[in-house]
Amino acid sequence: MKKFILFLLLAIIASLALVGCSSEDSAVANWLSPMISIEKEPNTVSLWSGTYNLHRNETMEYVFRDGDDFNDIAITSEALIAGGAVPATLRVAYGGSEQYLVRLVAFAYSFFDHGRPTRLNAHAADPNPQEILVLWQNPGNGHWFSMIQNGVGREAITLGEHNDELVSLRNGSDVYTFLLNNETVEIISEMTLYIIATAAPTREEEYDRSGYSILFTLELPDIDNHFHSWEILAACGTMLLVGGE
Repeated sequence: MKKFILFLLLAIIASLALVGCSSEDSAVANWLSPMISIEKEPNTVSLWSGTYNLHRNETMEYVFRDGDDFNDIAITSEALIAGGAVPATLRVAYGGSEQYLVRLVAFAYSFFDHGRPTRLNAHAADPNPQEILVLWQNPGNGHWFSMIQNGVGREAITLGEHNDELVSLRNGSDVYTFLLNNETVEIISEMTLYIIATAAPTREEEYDRSGYSILFTLELPDIDNHFHSWEILAACGTMLLVGGE
């Protein structure tokens, strides 16, 4: 009899839970934060072997540069793939009612063996060359940027009226962001990226492979309205072994 009563109580609780999950309010609660994912095919990236060098100019834009006469040449997707770049697709989805001031950026880490990470300097003083690049093309002006240095929402990137500014609580300077809501998410809902390794990371002698792991984040400003990767709204990652060392 006790077992029957216990079973009956559990059945009632389960049925109430199912009813609650089907309500409209609960459906909205499923969108507490956006979702982000990365899709790519190969797990290995070759060192860059393109006809031209990759160069970042004064406006943070990447271009091809001729090694002989230093002419700047426009980047194309076909040339990136021919030079060894790995194409990937970054997707962002959100259907909630809130809106957020964010940056969509990437952080790179080197590793050896199967995953012993060492943080790379994501904001190196000399960006030419970087060991690992995650190039994306700004749909607004066609310029190419690396998400490790200049993702969506950074000051060098403008996406029309969807860019917004905060004021730094630390020094009063302008802090640039992207206003993310259930309408503007369409702009970044599917982004084609090109991951490029220009050098192999240093590895321990006893291991015969090394590579890079990349973390993509929708990053929120911290308590001083700055971005330092402490406040993460959503994130996803991937890793690539470096071949042809």
